[in-house]
Amino acid sequence: MQKEAKKVMLEILIEFDLFCQKHKLTYWLGYGTLLGAVRHQGFIPWDDDIDVCMPRDDYQRFLAIAQEELPDFLFLQTKESDPFSPVHYAKLRDRNSTYIDAWEEGKNIKYHQGIFIDIYPINFISHSKKNQYKNILYISKLFANRYVKIDLLAKWFIKYLNRFHHQEHSLAVLGAEGMSWDIQMNKDDIFPLKELKFATKVFPVPKQYKKHLEDLYGSDFMQLPDKKDRLKHSVAIYTNQKCEYEVRKKFRE
Repeated sequence: MQKEAKKVMLEILIEFDLFCQKHKLTYWLGYGTLLGAVRHQGFIPWDDDIDVCMPRDDYQRFLAIAQEELPDFLFLQTKESDPFSPVHYAKLRDRNSTYIDAWEEGKNIKYHQGIFIDIYPINFISHSKKNQYKNILYISKLFANRYVKIDLLAKWFIKYLNRFHHQEHSLAVLGAEGMSWDIQMNKDDIFPLKELKFATKVFPVPKQYKKHLEDLYGSDFMQLPDKKDRLKHSVAIYTNQKCEYEVRKKFRE
């Protein structure tokens, strides 16, 4: 059942949270996970992933030390630890499960597919560099999508764009690894972080989390979407090699 898969995701999030507390690393719930915390005090009922955001400096430190200290059941997936990974940001995956995304169905996948949480780096850039950063980001997406995947060029653009980051700058944007322009927040709207309940415990969220959700999803973000729009990302999830829920009917037709 999907419920069992969510238990695994929550366990990964809790381990991640404990690790960040131990090493004084900053992060907060992002995207649908943040929306779930606000609207449902946990998972969006039909959602099947977890997203967190980390400031660039904390993200880099996490990547440097995590693999040596994380529990054995977790795998830190990056382009370095798993070169065939289809994305450039980090995922923290469970080693004893399989998560099949909709676009992965029927394909010969060469990378680890365990149940995961997404870890998105956040860059702080100057407002005066906003348009320049945005334009270069759109160019970089041409080389990093899952169909083209010219990794050497994508990595060059990512490295170049991440030079725009400086901890003292005031505009928070999704790091170049995310290949998207969907996060723009003033640093003062993020810090100091607050806490909201998500499932069994509380986790950090941006100070102006409602404002952020309005920017992402519109002013009616508290309203449930139409049933036809309540889609999962995955088509199947397995834990301990046992199927936890069936492929959605949409992908059988």
